Amino acid sequence: MPRASSRATVLAGLEADLLPPETYAWWVPVVAAVLLVLVAAWLVFVFWWSNPTRVAAREAKKARFTPAPMTTSLRQRYTEEIDQHLGRYEEGEIDLRELHLELSSTMRRFASERIGTDVTTWTRGDVASYDTTRHLGDLLAVYEEPSFAQRSEAEVRASASSAQEVVNRW
Repeated sequence: MPRASSRATVLAGLEADLLPPETYAWWVPVVAAVLLVLVAAWLVFVFWWSNPTRVAAREAKKARFTPAPMTTSLRQRYTEEIDQHLGRYEEGEIDLRELHLELSSTMRRFASERIGTDVTTWTRGDVASYDTTRHLGDLLAVYEEPSFAQRSEAEVRASASSAQEVVNRW
């Protein structure tokens, strides 16, 4: 029988070391509750932000923008800058790739000044999707191939005249 009493003593010692469940990690339910509240708030925000009427209102606001009338000096300044790029290419200062990168940069600055929003860091797709710059997005798409290709068949005069046409038309 000594075994039974020693087993009972060991079990009694283990029970004395165990803590009741209510003292374990009080912060776990608090963190779970906070996470549930955050997830609920996130879902409410997503449904609120993606509401079709809100999306339509944002698109309508963007579409309502009409740029201010363009001054002759602004047109002339960008036309001269395009001519300078073309002249530098013809003198051999820059190659075809650099010419198209310069033209792209000039057209992005022109669009930024024209619409009052900095588009120099926008992707071509962002520029094309912006209501007032659809024709500029198409031009930037044409400039991408010679800007990044190892060899290109791009026409220098056509690229420069397209840029001047956008400046004069828009």
